[in-house]
Amino acid sequence: MSRVVVAPAFGGPEVLTLVEQPDGEPGPGEVLLEVRAAGVNPADWKGYGGAWGTDPSRLPMRLGFEAAGVVSAVGEGAEGPAGPLAAGDEVIGFRLTGAYADRLVVPASALVPKPAGLAWEAAAGLMLTGATAVHALTAADVGAGDTVLVHGAAGVRVLGNGPGADPGTGVRDAARGELARLAGEGRLTVVVDATFPLAEVAAAHRRGMAGHSHGKLILVP
Repeated sequence: MSRVVVAPAFGGPEVLTLVEQPDGEPGPGEVLLEVRAAGVNPADWKGYGGAWGTDPSRLPMRLGFEAAGVVSAVGEGAEGPAGPLAAGDEVIGFRLTGAYADRLVVPASALVPKPAGLAWEAAAGLMLTGATAVHALTAADVGAGDTVLVHGAAGVRVLGNGPGADPGTGVRDAARGELARLAGEGRLTVVVDATFPLAEVAAAHRRGMAGHSHGKLILVP
């Protein structure tokens, strides 16, 4: 059994609940990921807070888009952007669904290798912010040597055509390997503001919603 954070109703952090669910079995192209750390992002509380609608069919809602962990089982043909995956591989996952968990089944295509020297907490907080920044710089046609001002970075997701448009999916996915490499070499630093046990997810969200954190908030199962 795995511990999983769900929002069984729309509302504030008080609705978040830690439940136990059976571990899934990885199918073709999938792996079972043992989560070591999961990143907390504003998109998480916006989802259950109703910012994107309150369709009851979305409940109970699992949370978490990014995590770092160890592959514990692989399905047939499980291959990530860097090649085939095997049990024991240390990886970083991005564009996941339900990363607030002890374990979860994820597409192998969502995983890139974690550099050996990169801490689990930093790895878990690297991809969403880092890839979004790459998307913004690409959309702005920024080149080497240019000087830029980044302001209100949480809003760059709206770049594109029409409400919710997200033309940068390919850009962000392509950036994952480079972001991991730079972080592993110490050329890119992930600032971790605070870590919380999985059971204290509501406290983590309240801290993030208050807007006073100075870095990434991380859940550690």
